[in-house]
Amino acid sequence: MRFTIITPTYNQAAFIADTIESVLNQRFKDFEYLIFDSESDDGTEEIVRSYEQKDPRIIYVREKDSGQANAINKGLRMAKGEIVCWLNSDDFFYNRNVLTHVDRIFRAKEDVGVVVGDAWYCDKEKNLTEYNESDRKVPDWVLGRWYYIVQPSVFWKNMGRLLDESYHYAFDWKFFAAMFGDEKVYYSHKPYSVYRMYEDNKTGQDNAKRRYEIYRLMKERDDSRANTVWCYFVYRVYDAAEKKNKPQWKKGIDFCTRVLFHVSGKRIAGF
Repeated sequence: MRFTIITPTYNQAAFIADTIESVLNQRFKDFEYLIFDSESDDGTEEIVRSYEQKDPRIIYVREKDSGQANAINKGLRMAKGEIVCWLNSDDFFYNRNVLTHVDRIFRAKEDVGVVVGDAWYCDKEKNLTEYNESDRKVPDWVLGRWYYIVQPSVFWKNMGRLLDESYHYAFDWKFFAAMFGDEKVYYSHKPYSVYRMYEDNKTGQDNAKRRYEIYRLMKERDDSRANTVWCYFVYRVYDAAEKKNKPQWKKGIDFCTRVLFHVSGKRIAGF
Protein backbone atom coordinates (compact mmCIF):
# COMPACT_ATOMS: atom_id res chain seq x y z
CA MET A 1 0.00 0.00 0.00
CA ARG A 2 1.51 3.32 -1.08
CA PHE A 3 -0.73 5.95 0.58
CA THR A 4 -2.98 6.18 3.61
CA ILE A 5 -5.30 9.19 3.68
CA ILE A 6 -7.11 9.91 6.96
CA THR A 7 -10.22 12.06 7.34
CA PRO A 8 -11.66 12.82 10.79
CA THR A 9 -15.18 14.20 10.68
CA TYR A 10 -18.09 15.35 12.78
CA ASN A 11 -21.23 16.96 11.33
CA GLN A 12 -19.66 18.06 8.05
CA ALA A 13 -22.41 16.87 5.71
CA ALA A 14 -22.26 20.18 3.84
CA PHE A 15 -18.63 19.63 2.82
CA ILE A 16 -17.54 16.00 3.12
CA ALA A 17 -18.63 14.93 -0.37
CA ASP A 18 -16.11 17.40 -1.84
CA THR A 19 -13.41 15.88 0.37
CA ILE A 20 -14.21 12.29 -0.53
CA GLU A 21 -14.50 12.94 -4.26
CA SER A 22 -11.17 14.76 -4.30
CA VAL A 23 -9.58 11.58 -2.92
CA LEU A 24 -11.42 9.01 -5.03
CA ASN A 25 -10.80 11.01 -8.21
CA GLN A 26 -7.02 10.83 -7.85
CA ARG A 27 -5.29 9.33 -10.88
CA PHE A 28 -2.92 7.49 -8.54
CA LYS A 29 -5.01 4.56 -7.29
CA ASP A 30 -2.85 2.73 -4.74
CA PHE A 31 -4.23 4.07 -1.47
CA GLU A 32 -6.53 3.33 1.42
CA TYR A 33 -8.92 5.98 2.69
CA LEU A 34 -9.76 5.91 6.40
CA ILE A 35 -12.72 8.02 7.54
CA PHE A 36 -13.41 8.39 11.27
CA ASP A 37 -16.81 9.81 12.14
CA SER A 38 -17.57 10.75 15.76
CA GLU A 39 -21.23 9.73 15.32
CA SER A 40 -22.39 12.69 13.24
CA ASP A 41 -26.13 13.31 13.26
CA ASP A 42 -26.43 15.69 10.28
CA GLY A 43 -26.46 13.24 7.39
CA THR A 44 -22.71 12.69 7.21
CA GLU A 45 -23.15 8.95 7.74
CA GLU A 46 -25.49 8.56 4.78
CA ILE A 47 -23.09 10.44 2.51
CA VAL A 48 -20.05 8.41 3.54
CA ARG A 49 -21.95 5.10 3.34
CA SER A 50 -22.98 5.87 -0.24
CA TYR A 51 -19.32 6.22 -1.24
CA GLU A 52 -18.21 3.28 0.89
CA GLN A 53 -20.57 0.98 -1.01
CA LYS A 54 -18.97 1.98 -4.30
CA ASP A 55 -15.28 1.92 -3.40
CA PRO A 56 -13.58 -0.77 -1.25
CA ARG A 57 -10.62 1.53 -0.54
CA ILE A 58 -12.82 3.43 1.93
CA ILE A 59 -12.75 2.18 5.52
CA TYR A 60 -15.45 3.96 7.50
CA VAL A 61 -15.29 3.89 11.30
CA ARG A 62 -18.25 5.44 13.07
CA GLU A 63 -17.65 5.73 16.81
CA LYS A 64 -17.23 8.40 19.43
CA ASP A 65 -13.80 9.89 19.85
CA SER A 66 -12.30 12.27 22.40
CA GLY A 67 -11.42 14.90 19.83
CA GLN A 68 -9.89 15.43 16.41
CA ALA A 69 -6.40 14.34 17.47
CA ASN A 70 -7.81 11.11 18.90
CA ALA A 71 -9.64 10.35 15.64
CA ILE A 72 -6.51 11.00 13.55
CA ASN A 73 -4.41 8.83 15.88
CA LYS A 74 -6.80 5.94 15.27
CA GLY A 75 -6.02 6.31 11.60
CA LEU A 76 -2.28 6.62 12.16
CA ARG A 77 -2.32 3.39 14.17
CA MET A 78 -4.29 1.59 11.42
CA ALA A 79 -2.36 3.05 8.49
CA LYS A 80 -0.85 0.50 6.10
CA GLY A 81 0.44 3.04 3.60
CA GLU A 82 4.10 3.90 3.17
CA ILE A 83 3.09 7.58 2.93
CA VAL A 84 0.51 9.25 5.16
CA CYS A 85 -1.53 12.43 5.21
CA TRP A 86 -4.74 13.64 6.77
CA LEU A 87 -7.40 15.62 5.01
CA ASN A 88 -10.06 17.26 7.14
CA SER A 89 -13.67 16.88 6.08
CA ASP A 90 -14.08 20.48 4.96
CA ASP A 91 -10.88 20.53 2.86
CA PHE A 92 -10.07 18.81 -0.44
CA PHE A 93 -7.21 17.99 -2.77
CA TYR A 94 -6.48 20.67 -5.36
CA ASN A 95 -6.63 18.42 -8.42
CA ARG A 96 -6.48 14.80 -9.59
CA ASN A 97 -2.67 14.71 -9.82
CA VAL A 98 -1.72 15.35 -6.19
CA LEU A 99 -0.88 11.77 -5.15
CA THR A 100 0.91 11.15 -8.46
CA HIS A 101 3.14 14.16 -7.91
CA VAL A 102 3.87 13.33 -4.25
CA ASP A 103 4.69 9.70 -5.11
CA ARG A 104 7.09 10.85 -7.82
CA ILE A 105 8.98 13.10 -5.37
CA PHE A 106 9.36 10.42 -2.72
CA ARG A 107 10.65 7.93 -5.31
CA ALA A 108 13.14 10.42 -6.75
CA LYS A 109 14.38 11.69 -3.37
CA GLU A 110 14.74 8.68 -1.09
CA ASP A 111 16.30 10.69 1.74
CA VAL A 112 13.23 12.95 2.03
CA GLY A 113 10.88 12.18 4.91
CA VAL A 114 8.31 14.94 4.40
CA VAL A 115 6.89 16.56 1.26
CA VAL A 116 5.06 19.86 1.63
CA GLY A 117 2.97 21.48 -1.08
CA ASP A 118 1.41 24.88 -1.53
CA ALA A 119 -2.27 25.43 -0.78
CA TRP A 120 -5.22 27.63 -1.53
CA TYR A 121 -7.66 29.02 1.01
CA CYS A 122 -11.29 29.10 -0.02
CA ASP A 123 -14.61 30.19 1.48
CA LYS A 124 -17.61 27.98 2.23
CA GLU A 125 -18.68 28.09 -1.43
CA LYS A 126 -15.23 26.93 -2.67
CA ASN A 127 -14.27 30.35 -4.02
CA LEU A 128 -10.46 30.54 -3.91
CA THR A 129 -9.38 33.46 -1.73
CA GLU A 130 -5.64 33.28 -0.98
CA TYR A 131 -2.61 31.34 -2.22
CA ASN A 132 -0.10 30.06 0.34
CA GLU A 133 3.44 29.08 -0.60
CA SER A 134 4.68 25.96 1.13
CA ASP A 135 7.84 27.36 2.69
CA ARG A 136 6.97 31.08 2.86
CA LYS A 137 10.68 31.57 2.02
CA VAL A 138 11.75 31.14 5.65
CA PRO A 139 14.19 28.72 7.37
CA ASP A 140 12.69 25.51 8.79
CA TRP A 141 13.30 26.64 12.39
CA VAL A 142 10.64 29.33 11.97
CA LEU A 143 7.95 26.61 12.09
CA GLY A 144 8.60 26.32 15.82
CA ARG A 145 7.28 29.88 16.28
CA TRP A 146 5.06 30.53 13.23
CA TYR A 147 2.74 27.80 11.94
CA TYR A 148 3.06 28.74 8.30
CA ILE A 149 2.35 25.42 6.58
CA VAL A 150 -1.14 24.38 5.50
CA GLN A 151 -1.68 20.95 7.04
CA PRO A 152 -3.60 19.10 4.28
CA SER A 153 -0.70 19.78 1.88
CA VAL A 154 1.76 17.78 4.01
CA PHE A 155 2.69 14.14 3.27
CA TRP A 156 5.19 12.08 5.26
CA LYS A 157 6.71 8.63 5.39
CA ASN A 158 4.83 6.37 7.79
CA MET A 159 7.13 6.42 10.81
CA GLY A 160 4.61 5.57 13.52
CA ARG A 161 4.37 9.12 14.84
CA LEU A 162 1.26 10.05 16.83
CA LEU A 163 -0.37 13.33 17.80
CA ASP A 164 -0.42 14.67 21.36
CA GLU A 165 -4.09 14.29 22.30
CA SER A 166 -3.77 16.68 25.25
CA TYR A 167 -3.85 19.52 22.69
CA HIS A 168 -7.13 20.58 21.08
CA TYR A 169 -5.96 23.43 18.82
CA ALA A 170 -2.18 23.06 18.47
CA PHE A 171 -1.73 19.29 18.12
CA ASP A 172 -0.86 19.57 14.42
CA TRP A 173 1.63 22.38 15.06
CA LYS A 174 3.42 20.32 17.70
CA PHE A 175 3.37 17.24 15.46
CA PHE A 176 4.87 18.92 12.41
CA ALA A 177 7.37 21.11 14.30
CA ALA A 178 8.87 17.94 15.80
CA MET A 179 8.76 16.06 12.49
CA PHE A 180 10.37 18.89 10.53
CA GLY A 181 13.15 18.98 13.10
CA ASP A 182 13.90 15.27 12.64
CA GLU A 183 13.32 14.65 8.92
CA LYS A 184 14.51 16.09 5.64
CA VAL A 185 11.73 18.26 4.23
CA TYR A 186 11.08 18.92 0.55
CA TYR A 187 8.93 21.89 -0.50
CA SER A 188 7.38 21.16 -3.88
CA HIS A 189 5.89 24.61 -4.64
CA LYS A 190 2.91 22.86 -6.23
CA PRO A 191 -0.66 23.32 -4.89
CA TYR A 192 -1.85 20.12 -3.20
CA SER A 193 -4.91 21.15 -1.21
CA VAL A 194 -7.68 23.68 -0.76
CA TYR A 195 -8.33 24.68 2.85
CA ARG A 196 -11.73 26.09 3.77
CA MET A 197 -11.27 29.14 5.98
CA TYR A 198 -14.39 30.39 7.74
CA GLU A 199 -15.46 31.54 11.21
CA ASP A 200 -16.92 28.20 12.28
CA ASN A 201 -13.84 26.10 11.64
CA LYS A 202 -11.27 25.56 14.35
CA THR A 203 -8.60 27.81 12.83
CA GLY A 204 -11.15 30.59 12.49
CA GLN A 205 -11.95 30.36 16.18
CA ASP A 206 -8.98 32.37 17.39
CA ASN A 207 -9.81 32.47 21.08
CA ALA A 208 -8.08 32.52 24.44
CA LYS A 209 -8.10 28.71 24.68
CA ARG A 210 -6.18 28.45 21.43
CA ARG A 211 -3.77 31.18 22.51
CA TYR A 212 -3.15 29.36 25.79
CA GLU A 213 -2.26 26.19 23.87
CA ILE A 214 0.18 28.15 21.72
CA TYR A 215 1.82 29.54 24.86
CA ARG A 216 1.93 26.03 26.32
CA LEU A 217 3.54 24.66 23.16
CA MET A 218 6.15 27.43 23.06
CA LYS A 219 6.97 26.78 26.71
CA GLU A 220 7.24 23.05 26.09
CA ARG A 221 9.48 23.49 23.05
CA ASP A 222 11.67 25.96 24.96
CA ASP A 223 13.15 27.46 21.78
CA SER A 224 13.03 31.06 22.93
CA ARG A 225 12.22 32.56 26.31
CA ALA A 226 11.31 35.89 24.70
CA ASN A 227 8.86 34.21 22.33
CA THR A 228 7.31 32.21 25.17
CA VAL A 229 6.85 35.33 27.30
CA TRP A 230 5.21 37.15 24.40
CA CYS A 231 2.84 34.24 23.74
CA TYR A 232 1.83 34.25 27.40
CA PHE A 233 1.16 37.99 27.24
CA VAL A 234 -0.97 37.53 24.11
CA TYR A 235 -2.96 34.78 25.84
CA ARG A 236 -3.64 37.05 28.83
CA VAL A 237 -4.84 39.85 26.55
CA TYR A 238 -7.15 37.45 24.71
CA ASP A 239 -8.47 36.10 28.00
CA ALA A 240 -9.17 39.59 29.34
CA ALA A 241 -10.75 40.66 26.04
CA GLU A 242 -13.21 37.76 26.14
CA LYS A 243 -14.07 38.25 29.80
CA LYS A 244 -14.67 41.98 29.35
CA ASN A 245 -16.16 41.73 25.84
CA LYS A 246 -13.46 43.92 24.30
CA PRO A 247 -12.77 42.43 20.84
CA GLN A 248 -10.73 45.52 19.93
CA TRP A 249 -8.09 44.37 22.41
CA LYS A 250 -7.54 41.26 20.30
CA LYS A 251 -7.16 43.32 17.15
CA GLY A 252 -4.67 45.56 18.91
CA ILE A 253 -2.48 42.74 20.20
CA ASP A 254 -2.65 40.97 16.82
CA PHE A 255 -1.33 44.13 15.16
CA CYS A 256 1.48 44.33 17.72
CA THR A 257 2.32 40.67 17.12
CA ARG A 258 2.64 41.20 13.36
CA VAL A 259 4.91 44.21 13.89
CA LEU A 260 7.05 42.36 16.42
CA PHE A 261 7.23 39.36 14.11
CA HIS A 262 8.85 41.43 11.36
CA VAL A 263 11.00 43.56 13.64
CA SER A 264 12.41 40.48 15.39
CA GLY A 265 13.28 38.71 12.16
CA LYS A 266 10.49 36.15 12.74
CA ARG A 267 11.96 35.17 16.11
CA ILE A 268 8.90 36.29 18.07
CA ALA A 269 5.59 35.14 16.71
CA GLY A 270 3.32 32.49 18.23
CA PHE A 271 0.60 32.33 15.60
